[in-house]
Amino acid sequence: MRWYINDTSLQGQFHRASDFFQLLEGLLSCRSRLPNLQAALYLTKSIAEAKITIDQTFRQAIMSSNNPELRRSVLQWLDRRGPFIEDDRHPEGDDYFECYGYDVTDNGLGEATRRAKAGMPVISFSFKRGSTDFATTPLTVHHGIPDDRIGSYDINNLFELDGLEFSVLNSRPAPTNWEQLIQFARAEYEHLTIPDSVFTNTALSKESFEIAISDRALVLLKHLNDYMGGRAAGGNEGPIARQIIDDYFTGSNARFSGESPTNQNDFRAEMTFQDPENQQRGIFAHWHGKISRRYFRLHFEWPIASNETKIKILYLGPKITKR
Repeated sequence: MRWYINDTSLQGQFHRASDFFQLLEGLLSCRSRLPNLQAALYLTKSIAEAKITIDQTFRQAIMSSNNPELRRSVLQWLDRRGPFIEDDRHPEGDDYFECYGYDVTDNGLGEATRRAKAGMPVISFSFKRGSTDFATTPLTVHHGIPDDRIGSYDINNLFELDGLEFSVLNSRPAPTNWEQLIQFARAEYEHLTIPDSVFTNTALSKESFEIAISDRALVLLKHLNDYMGGRAAGGNEGPIARQIIDDYFTGSNARFSGESPTNQNDFRAEMTFQDPENQQRGIFAHWHGKISRRYFRLHFEWPIASNETKIKILYLGPKITKR
């Protein structure tokens, strides 16, 4: 889970900077007490220029504080510690998002929506009582310019510190290594079989862990899990399963595809994995999900027999066919 501060909700609504400082101290307290939040409460670098009062920006207000400890903590957060959206922005081709008529593309709500669109779990945090009050949930964010809407997404939005703390305490800790990633996926996705060999494989274990790859892998795993969850008895594909096929298995930009006939022939041994349910059987798994970061791939058994209820995930790691 990631939490994103909605910059647009800061609209100069605080009568005095001290009113904002009281809320800010509570937010920093949550952040310091909850490691999950400290690692995954994202903000933009530009939030420092958002209006706090009618005539003061965030940075100007904090610089005027007579509390040196608060001033030091906030400036370290804004200038150095983050984490910052700009350092891990999710790619989106049609990159325009709007909420209540505001362009939120480059702020926290926009990034939350990009990730929600990709199937990632996100929550936004908004400040109350602006001229447009974002103190409601969900927030409906529209994708695309007004004359050419592509879609809309409902973003789970928090606006009370108690609600923020509750959501953090009830969230699963984000993975910090490959084994934790697999354990996390096993707990989240009941329609997948993911053996230990995925993370013990030296192709992955020797690679440094990176949260961007982990996030992308979880999105791909979610799509596969949703597909299997959308199949009826006998392997009949329901509407959800068909939508997964249409959205992610077809077209020139499909997230899942099979290897070319040449690669299937040249790398057959490398793409044959031990069946986690039958050690005497090998599975030739050339179908894979694409992770552009460091050219990682996720290989899985495909197609799925009509009597199967789970998809077997067999490999995560650097692209096998990379020459």
